[in-house]
Amino acid sequence: MDELEIQFLGEIRVSRGAQELGLPPSRKTRGLLAFLAMDPRSYRREHLCELLWEIPDDPRGSLRWSLSKLRRLVDSDVNIRIVADRSTVAFEPQGVPIDALDLLLLVKQDLAALPLDELKHAADRYQGVFLEGLDLDNFHEFYTWCIGQREQVTQAQIQVLGNLVQRLQSEPEQALEYARKLAALAPTDEAAQMALIDLLGVTGREQEALQQNRQARHQLAEVGIDFSHKADRTRVHHSIKAPKGVDLMTIPAPRKEVMQYVSERIYGRDNEVRALVAGFDKVCEQSRAKLVLLRGEPGIGKSRMLQVGRDLAEKLSTCVLAADAFESEIVRPFALWNDAIRRNQHVDVPALFVSDVPESRDHVFAGLSELIATQCASGPVLVSFDDLQWCDESSAAALHYVMRMNRDRPLYVLAGAREAELRDNTPVNQAIRGLRHEGLLEDIFLGPLDAESICELIKEAAPKSDADRLATESGGNPLLAVELVRAEAAGDKVGSLAQLVRERLARLSDEAREVVLWASVLAPNIDRRTLEPLVGLTRIDLDAALESSQDQIMLVPAERGFRFSHDLIGSSVYQEISESRRQSMHLRIAEQLEVDTALNLQLAADLAHHASKSGDVGLAARAMVSAGRLCLRFYANEDALGLALTGLEHAAKLGDADRVCLSLELSDIRVAAAPVPDWEAAAAEYEHLAEQALDHGALPYARLGYQLASTLRWMHGDCDAARYSSLQAERVTRGGSAEEHILGMAETAKCLVLLEKDLPQADAMLMEARSLASRKNIVTPAIVQASGMLRYYEGELDTAEELLQEARTQFKARGERINEYAANEYLLMIDLERGDFQGAKSHCRALVELGGKVREGSELPYAQAVHCLLDRVGGGDAPGLDASLQALRLADAKFRLSYILNRVALLELEQCHYASALEHAGEALQCTQVLARASEMMFARTTLVLAHQALGQQAEMQEQLDALQNMESMGVARWALQRAEPLIRKGGA
Repeated sequence: MDELEIQFLGEIRVSRGAQELGLPPSRKTRGLLAFLAMDPRSYRREHLCELLWEIPDDPRGSLRWSLSKLRRLVDSDVNIRIVADRSTVAFEPQGVPIDALDLLLLVKQDLAALPLDELKHAADRYQGVFLEGLDLDNFHEFYTWCIGQREQVTQAQIQVLGNLVQRLQSEPEQALEYARKLAALAPTDEAAQMALIDLLGVTGREQEALQQNRQARHQLAEVGIDFSHKADRTRVHHSIKAPKGVDLMTIPAPRKEVMQYVSERIYGRDNEVRALVAGFDKVCEQSRAKLVLLRGEPGIGKSRMLQVGRDLAEKLSTCVLAADAFESEIVRPFALWNDAIRRNQHVDVPALFVSDVPESRDHVFAGLSELIATQCASGPVLVSFDDLQWCDESSAAALHYVMRMNRDRPLYVLAGAREAELRDNTPVNQAIRGLRHEGLLEDIFLGPLDAESICELIKEAAPKSDADRLATESGGNPLLAVELVRAEAAGDKVGSLAQLVRERLARLSDEAREVVLWASVLAPNIDRRTLEPLVGLTRIDLDAALESSQDQIMLVPAERGFRFSHDLIGSSVYQEISESRRQSMHLRIAEQLEVDTALNLQLAADLAHHASKSGDVGLAARAMVSAGRLCLRFYANEDALGLALTGLEHAAKLGDADRVCLSLELSDIRVAAAPVPDWEAAAAEYEHLAEQALDHGALPYARLGYQLASTLRWMHGDCDAARYSSLQAERVTRGGSAEEHILGMAETAKCLVLLEKDLPQADAMLMEARSLASRKNIVTPAIVQASGMLRYYEGELDTAEELLQEARTQFKARGERINEYAANEYLLMIDLERGDFQGAKSHCRALVELGGKVREGSELPYAQAVHCLLDRVGGGDAPGLDASLQALRLADAKFRLSYILNRVALLELEQCHYASALEHAGEALQCTQVLARASEMMFARTTLVLAHQALGQQAEMQEQLDALQNMESMGVARWALQRAEPLIRKGGA
């Protein structure tokens, strides 16, 4: 039965039954699926080519490639969905639920007549932006179509939500959920905004209603609509700062024995504190994980609320893991978790965080989850993360994983985030959406304090002050209120934080003022060692300046040197610096860090941050190269990809020579970090950049460009072009340095071995490379790796193993993870050829581990497929084999796919499963014919001969036997020839 389902709302998802299918990496291929499925009719191939491809890209070839990927994805034995002939292409939608189409059909009905539950189900199901992240705005026709479809879908969602809000007027709490969604979808619709404001008022959410009113007024003013006269319609009955998703008035009071530990009152936050403590109490009582997200503007009290949670947990002897996120550390992998664990002296730091090099994401996720589970076994665990808006991608993903895996344990996570900046952090928002969907997250919105509470706070700090005036000036912000009180006590008359900061800076000496200004640029990593060369002061003068800044309550001692008394103080100081001087200060810091980065990922993160703000695009691009390479070394592939793409944007602004060289370095990181969606266009671009590098005499970069093009083409089966690019890479290094020439020869020899082309030439290159390296005292693992691969091909397995072990060790020490994987891959192949399955299992474990760390390409599916094969050797079922093979097909990894298919077919032949052996060997033969790899081709034909013979299929057997005899004169690997020779001799006899 075909249970295909397609979702276009949000990111594209395709599933068959309960299994979500892997999508083709090409964004154009995904766009093609959407275009065909949303309007299921026949399209001329020319039209589709013009829609998504440009003339230089070979549009017809690209279309054929994309259609082949879609057939694997949506076709089945039961139904053919991609229907194509030489002229036209269509999608057959019969029986396939497509959420966007279903929604558009739904709103054509009379929504008022639909049952309420059906309408609620539709609102929950049909959420998300149509083809989110798939605009393809470089292709005008597709982009126009996509925006038009998106508008239709959005209007349909608005109709459903508007109908629900109207029909649920008598149940305001239920209506509020849909009113929020409606207002978010229609920010410039007066009626939608007023409906939300009214419902916030009716349900007692006064502060949020007022804030929503201000926000709506601003949004509508931007499109020329006067909204201010509607403000008096806000119906509010209680002074309650309730968050969306949490009604503070309905939360039961925590137990007295728990509440008694909250001794210090926080003005105006009684309900929020009660909700926070009750949440902790509930987590402990029910052993049910929960994340409470405290949202609000800077200085509103989020950090103070988090401190309440930490104080409560510590008084109850609860394990506490706490850390703060920093904007400059957003590329440091697992920064929050690493800091939180290292700060807790009572928790053993897991092995995965002992060194500065974290393990794979999967291992880190599993290790963190195990750590939390272990701590939860002894009692509740509180995790406190502040400034979540600056959380790095890997920490956010780990938070989502840890929460889901420990949902039935007493895990309480408190996080604070600035509302405005949080919207810009996509990874964190994805984690938040996922946790909210699974019922593990609640929001508490911290709005401005009411006038009574802010006056109480001010009177306690300064009983004789004009509390009413200061309360008004502070706008309900407690931080600003406290700072204004301090300023007035010092004799200042200021009405804003900016004025207050100016007053305090004016009181400082010139030296101390410079220290504070430099500190604002360095924040949050402020220490004497970094400040001293920047400000040009002696250690004694620097200490005096720091002491003076502390007297003005600006800088205070911190765990890592110094910090500002509040982030808002530091931000205000930073704003006092002119834009041009800020850039020059960032530039000076970045130049200092560029020398010191080495293998320190923290310094690399700081370098990327300061360089990007320096105004020097060349320095910024170089910083992205340094940070990107370190991220690859630490397996932070997503971060490396982001840095590479950002760096390419910087590099595009440079002059020709610098642009070409830095673009190639960044492209090298980009290829290592993730699969390239349009590999043909990318290979052509890298070759074009290599040609430009030649024009500028930049031979090492020309070699890199040709090598990147060769690698991409080999990975996807374009062998002739890969051979050309690889030979060209070696040619351009002949006029360069000895080291570049050695590397060029080694890399080209490796490519020739992979292609099984010109092997005597490859051997000669390696001999010359070894000789030159010995004379010049140059060490490179590329020679050792290529030599080991060649010896494997020649059947000298012991020598090959020794060389590849050496190469693996050197690549691991250098942090070259893809090459480390490749060396392990060949070591495993040697074990399989020997029949040493125990040794193969050991290397397979290394492949699975590395496959989970490196880019999301064919590495992990291949390792998993080998794992399943070895399970079958041991008599297991290996149910995941088919899924791993399908993932390899989708990754278009023909070399790895043909290798594993041949070994599966051989095993099936030995186990007398002849029909399956024929199927898998036949597919392997097709792949190897595309690759023109004689060894695997001979392997496949040998298996086919034996399987046909076992089934008594004489004609088919003879056909394959004739083909084998014709191959006899071709150069093939010794291990393949040894298997085929008995059959060839028998056939000849």
